Amino acid sequence: MKQIFILLLAVAAFTSCKKEFDAPPSREIPTGSILTIADLRAMYAGSPIHFQSDQTVFAVVTADEVSGNLYKNVYIQDNTGAINIRLRSSGGLYVGDSIRLNLTGTVLSSYNGMMQIDSVDADNNIVKQATGRFIQPEVVTLNMINASYQAKLVRINNVQFVSSDTSLTFANAVAQTSQNRTIADCNGNTMLVRTSGYANFAGSNIPNGNGSIVVIVGQFNSDMQLYIRTLSDLTMDGGTRCVEPYLEKDFDDLSISSGGWTQQLVTGGVSWSASSFGPDIFGRISNYNGSNNVACESWLISPAVNLSSAINPVLTFRTACNYSGSNIQVYVLTNYDGISNPSTATQTLLSPALSGGSWAWVNSGTLNLSSFLTSGVYIGFKYTGTNSDGKTWEVDDILIEEL
Repeated sequence: MKQIFILLLAVAAFTSCKKEFDAPPSREIPTGSILTIADLRAMYAGSPIHFQSDQTVFAVVTADEVSGNLYKNVYIQDNTGAINIRLRSSGGLYVGDSIRLNLTGTVLSSYNGMMQIDSVDADNNIVKQATGRFIQPEVVTLNMINASYQAKLVRINNVQFVSSDTSLTFANAVAQTSQNRTIADCNGNTMLVRTSGYANFAGSNIPNGNGSIVVIVGQFNSDMQLYIRTLSDLTMDGGTRCVEPYLEKDFDDLSISSGGWTQQLVTGGVSWSASSFGPDIFGRISNYNGSNNVACESWLISPAVNLSSAINPVLTFRTACNYSGSNIQVYVLTNYDGISNPSTATQTLLSPALSGGSWAWVNSGTLNLSSFLTSGVYIGFKYTGTNSDGKTWEVDDILIEEL
């Protein structure tokens, strides 16, 4: 009995010395006034808005960081719209999370045209209310996508990556650099798909079939872009591809070199550039430098075009010009490496209709290319000027397609 009493005293002494730790205080994130995403977008008038009081947005996460294609960026959506939120620290939010976002300390701003809620602290600004609340993508077509769809989750059916991209990967996984690829529909509408070099699918091959794609709509300045969440959102391997042009260049991206176009400045150093007048965007060249003319020979050359499976391909384009000087010349270049002086190529001069001046646009007419049913076909626009004269030439809507 004495031993039992001593044991009880020891147990009591041990338990009386055990430290009682305080429970951590519960985290309370106030709600305040409630805003929709449409309300937020309507508030923005061109200058950043710093939220100082409790205002709350209820929304569902539609894109997260899991694949690595988005970093510290999450997209949310409610029944009024969608928006990008930029996190102070990575992680913690996943597709299907229903959240309450308190805006205190965050900033509503525009980054290169993309509306965002910046400086979001997942611990102090967000309460996760439920999981598995997935939003169904809205079905749209490429020509419907504009700034009103910014940050939304959409599905686009009957599209394919352009043939020049199907030999590539989504991005450069080795150098971990982002890349743009292009999808197109059967009506000739196109849009960029941008992928981070850190995405876990960056090194995956571009699918070569027609099908559907689920994406987030992004924007960079005036360009609409698409962001892939995961490769499981693409169903593009088995569909029959729609007929697409063998070559297309409209300069609407204000780039001379996009799509693999190059310049060869043989003499004079006079360059082609992308330019615009009113709604028209086109390729342009002039040897007048503001004080005098420069003697030059300058080529604008297409990427290699594969016409080996073509039946009756034709080339069309438009030109406009003004002032005095030589006409532009248009060649088919074969046996060419794409980087050397065009004089190394086999040159076939074409006979298009050309602008007569006064900036009047003229269609080239249909130029038959059925004599060049092979791979490695280039189209070259040759501009020449002298020290005493030189026209300004503009070129647009260059297209090779089946007749």
